[in-house]
Amino acid sequence: MQAEKWEEAYLAQSQDAALGRMFRGIIHNLGGIIQVFSLHTDLSGMMLDKAMTVLEQMRQTGPSPEVDTLRDLLARRADSLSQMQDKVRQSQHILHRTLILPEFRQLPGGVPYTVNSVIETEVVFMFADSTFKHKVRKVMTLAEALPSLTRFQLELHQIMHILLTNALEAVRGMEEAEIVVESAKEGEGIGVRVQDNGPGLTTEAAAHLYEPFYSTKLGEGHLGLGLYLAKKLITRCGGEISCESSPGHTNLRLFVPPEAMQP
Repeated sequence: MQAEKWEEAYLAQSQDAALGRMFRGIIHNLGGIIQVFSLHTDLSGMMLDKAMTVLEQMRQTGPSPEVDTLRDLLARRADSLSQMQDKVRQSQHILHRTLILPEFRQLPGGVPYTVNSVIETEVVFMFADSTFKHKVRKVMTLAEALPSLTRFQLELHQIMHILLTNALEAVRGMEEAEIVVESAKEGEGIGVRVQDNGPGLTTEAAAHLYEPFYSTKLGEGHLGLGLYLAKKLITRCGGEISCESSPGHTNLRLFVPPEAMQP
């Protein structure tokens, strides 16, 4: 009974953490986009100031209706640019405030989504890790026209994050690191595969793969609960997880059951 209570508490906490992580991933990526806008609006402002200076010098050499017209057009554009710069600064301020908000706890239920959207979103969120973003070759082969899902969205986000994180840790520090992600229709359900070209699992590691608190990685942040949690979650959804590993590659396969497509 105590074990069941511990598992329930841990699963609940991990779901809250997953929602918070998704939220932070969105903020991280929006922050990058807004930085690009900020840079280009500032550069545009500098260019407009330079253009206005040049036009003023041209006016001093003699009257020119064309120069006056161009100056008026640039002046109006400068006003619009100033408004844009204000909005960019306002957006940055809102994002800064949002980062300290409490983690949100609930995704809307019953809204159709796809396995591919979960995969793509989690891959984008993983870009917050510089190793994943810059040093890992990512190969994504996602089947088209997969059926929409209506259930287990949060669970699948959690599981996908775990599988990607597991693959990343397997290849971290390697030259020519590669992670392959695939989706496909499998019978009445959907299959997902995450493969890395890491060293592979030892016989001992494979035997303890889904046990809690077992990890081949030492140090902070490696609690050995990731694949344990993934198995618990996909089992609750009625699906399955399996692993095939040999020197040079590890395949983690996920089967999403047809129950996920039901309202």
